[in-house]
Amino acid sequence: MKFIELNKKLKEQILPLYNIVGEDIFLVRQAITILKNHLVKDFDEFNFIILDADKIKSSELEAQIVTLPIGSDYRLVVLNSPSADVVKFLNSYNFEASSVVVACVNASNLKSAEIIDCEKLDRADIQKYVMNYLYKLNTSIEERALDFLIDATNGDMQKIVNELGKLSAYAIEDKVITLNTVTNLVSESQEYVIYMLTNAIDNKDLTAYQKMITNMSKSQSVQEIYSYMGRYFRRMMYIAINKNDDELSKILSIKPYAIKVARQNVKKNGVKFYVNLYNKYVDLDYKIKSGEISPKNALFELVF
Repeated sequence: MKFIELNKKLKEQILPLYNIVGEDIFLVRQAITILKNHLVKDFDEFNFIILDADKIKSSELEAQIVTLPIGSDYRLVVLNSPSADVVKFLNSYNFEASSVVVACVNASNLKSAEIIDCEKLDRADIQKYVMNYLYKLNTSIEERALDFLIDATNGDMQKIVNELGKLSAYAIEDKVITLNTVTNLVSESQEYVIYMLTNAIDNKDLTAYQKMITNMSKSQSVQEIYSYMGRYFRRMMYIAINKNDDELSKILSIKPYAIKVARQNVKKNGVKFYVNLYNKYVDLDYKIKSGEISPKNALFELVF
């Protein structure tokens, strides 16, 4: 199941074994919190156990599983980094009529568990999460404001939740978060800045170039943004000259869909466009390191 479905599924049925998988740390922590809030009603210190399971023995784990809860219907045992032996034990264990729920975090080959998918949420699920979050605060958000919030935070759920606390407090009178409020209070992430700039480059949009560069020139992180640009041009150069998507996915650690989108830009602009951009980046990067040019001027020269 997806993370976004967890609350609903727990109301329908509680299973003895879950495997929380995914790289979004915020969602992983939230999944554990949701399980705890739903299962453990009292005596947290006894009924809620978190164990580093890379070295735990099967006998020690079994002792935790057979221990009954106190003052609550369930105990929740969370296993971080379970070893292969622990996974093997859990796959063969009979959880018949158990009042103890075990939740593993990113366990490999745990075939008997219900999976809680905590990979990065897609846009539609982020929108649902935000709307549900604000509903509990008796607050709403304009559609354009929500779109900007997602883009500006690069879909980072931890950042989004942090910003929502601030935005909902600011909208205390009319209970509506507007686009004007979000643009004034939410700082655009560097990932978003890079996306907008590289998108302008792919579309050869000179007006967007100028706007983004002007904004970035006011930042203290021009060097870091320049480095992000280099990684983007390196990726595009590899995609432009290599036709093997499986190989590229492994080398660049990106999903096939991202490669598909990148190929559309390569088809539009040509292979030489991206090869020349990366070569220019390498040349300017050498000049930065040798003191011949500042990062700011290199960024202007690279883009234009």
